[in-house]
Amino acid sequence: MAKRENWLTRFKQLLSAGWGRYQRRRQRLLARSASQARFALTREGAHLLFIVLFVFVGAVARDINLLILIATAMIGLLLLQWRISIGTISGVTATRRMLERTTEGSPVDCQITASNRKQWLGAWLIKFEDNIQQLAPKSNRQICKATAALDELPAGSTGSASYRLTFHRRGWYQIGPCVLSTRFPLSLGRSWRTESLVQQVIVHPRLGHLLPAAKIFFRIDRVGQVKASRHAGAHETEFFGLRPWVTGDSRRWIHWRTTAKQGELTVKQFDRLQQQQACVLLDLYQYKNDRSEECLVACERAIAFVATLATRSAQVAGARIAVAIAAAQVVTLTNIQSPVLVRNLLDELAVLRPSPQPQRATAIGGMSIALLSNPSLLVVSTRSSQIEQLQGEMLKSIGPSALKRISIQWLDVRSGDLEPYFQWNPSEFTGSAAI
Repeated sequence: MAKRENWLTRFKQLLSAGWGRYQRRRQRLLARSASQARFALTREGAHLLFIVLFVFVGAVARDINLLILIATAMIGLLLLQWRISIGTISGVTATRRMLERTTEGSPVDCQITASNRKQWLGAWLIKFEDNIQQLAPKSNRQICKATAALDELPAGSTGSASYRLTFHRRGWYQIGPCVLSTRFPLSLGRSWRTESLVQQVIVHPRLGHLLPAAKIFFRIDRVGQVKASRHAGAHETEFFGLRPWVTGDSRRWIHWRTTAKQGELTVKQFDRLQQQQACVLLDLYQYKNDRSEECLVACERAIAFVATLATRSAQVAGARIAVAIAAAQVVTLTNIQSPVLVRNLLDELAVLRPSPQPQRATAIGGMSIALLSNPSLLVVSTRSSQIEQLQGEMLKSIGPSALKRISIQWLDVRSGDLEPYFQWNPSEFTGSAAI
């Protein structure tokens, strides 16, 4: 029995190894086939071929040798086009360089560097074509093609071409693969080759402008600051007064004039900026069959508001924000107070999709610790107020004692509750060439 089990295990291992070798070989063959140069007649070349066939058939039927020679010479033009264009594109390689992240509505430059590895034959009229595909939030959707051209690339040299992209929709995009093609010299045929240059670009949501009234969303943290708010050190912000010098104070803050008058060391005393806190829940709700422009704009406005709130908060010293997202996916990011953490939040917001059933309880459960220190919750939603229902969902995740201390403010984006606090123009960057 044991021998049989060993034999079956050995057979499975051999079968798995053989299948793995087959898959690797198949991938290499597909990559090699994609990288080889291919040729196809253009419309002009197809017209010429039709004329050649017509002349050749007529010459053979009428036994006219001169027309046969003319048809043969015209066929020679097609062979010349095939041979030169294939030789031109075969030895050219390309690399692409562009930013991995950009913002909605901001132009981003893409530079393509091409190298001609041939020693004798140059390359002319090289066209670089990149396919642009949106992976998220609308997956596998072909957007457009970006092109750049290079007039001449001598043998053994390097050249560069560039194009500019402007993304008017947030999301996760794929650039590539890159197709190199040429119609040199007679434009009777097109030779092309595919370079496996694939790069992902994350397009962050476009930010808006917070109005002065938006300061009410931040709570001033005074807990534990009674003794620590006035001190001398490296994080001083505003001069408060003078006090006697103690061990550990910096010598830079010694007030020499007062020291000379009183005969003892006196240092400057500063008032530290108190920390600001905010807890935000993004409730991105969309009815199952609601594809209206009003609903789409409301979702984008809510996402832009949360992105702007987090970005502006990170620019204030000592401020921090906790964000919970309830949409097609649940994301919770607490203690956001640095550009790196803001970038992580923007990456999540870039691919966010609304949901007919957002899991608000799960999102708030990940933010329970932040709610204990800041019992004030701001809900940015695309539906009307459901505070009582939300409190029932929060009861299971944070408990009844903590729920009593939490105050909830609900902002319905579709009803215009954001207008006193936030400015954002959804049509600012729209146009026919939008990506």
